[in-house]
Amino acid sequence: MPKPELMAPAGNPETLKAAIANGADAVYLGGQQFNARAGAANFDRDQMVAAIEYAHERDCRIYVTVNILLADTELPTALDYLYFLGEARADGIIVQDLGLVALARQLLPGLPLIGSTQMTITNVAGARYLQGLGFQRVVLGRELSLADISAISSQVEIELEAFVHGALCFSYSGQCLLSSMIGGRSGNRGRCAQPCRLAYLLVDENGRPLEAKPEHLLSTRDLYTLDRVPDLLAAGVTAFKIEGRLRRPEYVAVVTRAYRRIIDRYLADPEGFTVSPAEREEVAQIFNRDFTPGYLAGDPGADLMGYGRPSNRGLYLGRAGQRQAGRWPVHLEAPLSRGDGLDVWVSRGGHQGMVVHHIWQEGREIAAAPAGATVALELPPATRPGDRIFKTSDAELLERIRRTYTSPREEPRMPLAMLVKARPGIPLELEVRDPGGRRVTVQTRVAAAVAQRHPLDQATLRAQLGRLGNTPYRLAHLEATLEGPVMVPLSELNRVRREAIDLLRQKRLQAWPRRVPDRETFRAARERYLARLEAITAPELVAGERAAGATGYNQGGSGAVTGGSQVPASPVMHRRANQVRPGLAVAVGDREGARAALEAGARRVYLAGEVWQGKRPLDTSGLKELLAQAREQGAELIPALPRLWHEQETPTVNRHLEHLLAAGAALILVANLGGLELLQQHHLQGWGDYPLNVFNAAAVKDLIATGLAGVTLSPELNLEQLRELRARTAGLPLEIIVHGSLPLMVSAHCVLGARLGGKKTGRTCTAPCRRGHYGLKDRLGLVFPIATDRQCHFYLYNPKEMSLVDHLAVIAALNLNWVRLEVREKPAGYIRRLTGLYREALAALGTREEEGVLAAAARQAEDLAPAGITRGHYFRGVI
Repeated sequence: MPKPELMAPAGNPETLKAAIANGADAVYLGGQQFNARAGAANFDRDQMVAAIEYAHERDCRIYVTVNILLADTELPTALDYLYFLGEARADGIIVQDLGLVALARQLLPGLPLIGSTQMTITNVAGARYLQGLGFQRVVLGRELSLADISAISSQVEIELEAFVHGALCFSYSGQCLLSSMIGGRSGNRGRCAQPCRLAYLLVDENGRPLEAKPEHLLSTRDLYTLDRVPDLLAAGVTAFKIEGRLRRPEYVAVVTRAYRRIIDRYLADPEGFTVSPAEREEVAQIFNRDFTPGYLAGDPGADLMGYGRPSNRGLYLGRAGQRQAGRWPVHLEAPLSRGDGLDVWVSRGGHQGMVVHHIWQEGREIAAAPAGATVALELPPATRPGDRIFKTSDAELLERIRRTYTSPREEPRMPLAMLVKARPGIPLELEVRDPGGRRVTVQTRVAAAVAQRHPLDQATLRAQLGRLGNTPYRLAHLEATLEGPVMVPLSELNRVRREAIDLLRQKRLQAWPRRVPDRETFRAARERYLARLEAITAPELVAGERAAGATGYNQGGSGAVTGGSQVPASPVMHRRANQVRPGLAVAVGDREGARAALEAGARRVYLAGEVWQGKRPLDTSGLKELLAQAREQGAELIPALPRLWHEQETPTVNRHLEHLLAAGAALILVANLGGLELLQQHHLQGWGDYPLNVFNAAAVKDLIATGLAGVTLSPELNLEQLRELRARTAGLPLEIIVHGSLPLMVSAHCVLGARLGGKKTGRTCTAPCRRGHYGLKDRLGLVFPIATDRQCHFYLYNPKEMSLVDHLAVIAALNLNWVRLEVREKPAGYIRRLTGLYREALAALGTREEEGVLAAAARQAEDLAPAGITRGHYFRGVI
């Protein structure tokens, strides 16, 4: 069985050393810019070069994360950074942004690309799409089962990387807007504030609590798969990835060492494979939120979650007994030593941490006690009899693991073979060989002489040549051919040793490939390509597109359907001609919503690819009726593929696509890379939906060049970024969302099923989602509405509705083709009223009534949003 690559995280140079010293085959890390863990110390350019050389000298690969969404103004700098990484011999670049991918493929085709988990690859089609783009590897979504992974690996050639340990996101990675929308800190930009780790209260549609108190309903346990190593290998996982670039070096060292031992043990003896309780306890001791195998065996229900607390749980130590003379007796369930950290779960006041300074047993103080002993401890004043105690840090473990990467004596050393040849009258020759067969030869500067008193021998040579100090090498084999009693100064022996090791180091480093062209060739190609990228098809539009609030509207367009309409001239019209009034698009969730939108004047209707709980799927005849209704009204209906799907659901998705084609759908909405692959396979035209996270002009141009009719842009873009983007894409069909309660999270875990439906591992859910409507109330009193689809995906919506109706003049000045209302979860009556409101507002643009109509529309929009409205990111942006 092929040996998998063990990948460890590093947030700083010390953690890098900890990972490599404890057996990592590869380390992934980020620079000071463009990576999804901006909160880590990360590596500046000098540190990056040093990190790559340090790893390569020790036969360890380095993958660099450049895995955030990038604005147009950032792309040139990011592209230069990719060149720097290639020049520094990084072994791969982990990416998310489709625009950066397009640039890298054009200008740095030799640079190995790895699809980030932020790309939400959950099926064969998605993996195959990246394979077609030339990607070396893809990081699979953490929601996949072993069956999903196995099905993918059997049908693609691209390498598959999977997370095996560490923190889990509640939402599908790349599909979470929770931190972004409520705090302006975007996970897609590396700034997630982790609001999923906060406490929430489950409530009904009237806001009444359904549980006694708030709990951490979105906080997952930590992934743990030591005992699943054989299954992951059998499923075809190429690389085992440990999560934790924000973790301490001790954590990375302990977890990396554990997986190294388990992987090697299994490959050496598959039949006798076991994981001991002590091995599990060691990784639990260093950090855990309780453990879960994730989705590997299917939906784990409530067993996925750590409702009690979102931070380190530690190991259960015991319960406090009845206090005696100021000390608390505790029967130990785990060993305890002075210096260990404890967390006492007091009855009142939550959790109180402490460090153990004294341990008593039978009246005398001791340094340590084994599991099973009863000892007396000093505990916090709030402790009560029966309170649980957890050991959150183990002083002996921390000291032992720190030595693995701080003590040169404990660092793994590479065995070298040395050959010495010497005879009087000529220089001594030293040849050094590494395990890979690389060899270097160095001679002394002086000739060897006939020894009068202390001739060279094996012992002397081994003593001098074996002094390899802080290098990663050790002298394993020494062969000496000495003709007669010869000698050279010991200083010369030391010099040739140092010179040989330095030459060997350089030779080893140069063996790692440099996958970029020379600098001048790259610069010339870069300038030519960026000039083409920024070429504007209608230069006269640029000045007006940068002027927020400009008015003046005509049909315009690029030959694609624009939705624009002619309006008569008026005194308030801007002097610009050819400005497009955007068409009105509405995204709905069912047949009734589609009819309501069409009847209220929508020029385009998107019909969701999911079927919501409580709704019936639309058959072919029903879809034909909607398509015909749209044509009769001069509009278009665009059905969607599902936002995402797992490989086990692919047959269902294929049938859904056949159903769309049989009904006569000409354009299909796609929200993931798997959907793009299906359209290419069937030679169909599609429109890119906003979950594709299109953030720059390079992504727009690449997607449209590969077959999309147009793209809905990311809702995380602000107005200035949109103006920059539009200036680079004039004439290409684009859309933005201007109204809606966006889903902030899409998850494979259903809170309703876990909390109200009895969903535990192996149990059937009682489907509470079909019996009512629910929400999650946060600490500020805001209620986040919940929806579910018939595939049991869980959607958490923004309490506030985004509304830009009073800013439509500013939006129209962007010269986009479509503005969208995102109302998939709304009833038909709401959709009809909101669509009519926006239709009238758009019609008023450029007329004398514009200001009054937009103001009135804004008041009506607020009436439709009892929890309030938000402007999204259009005016504040994200960090």
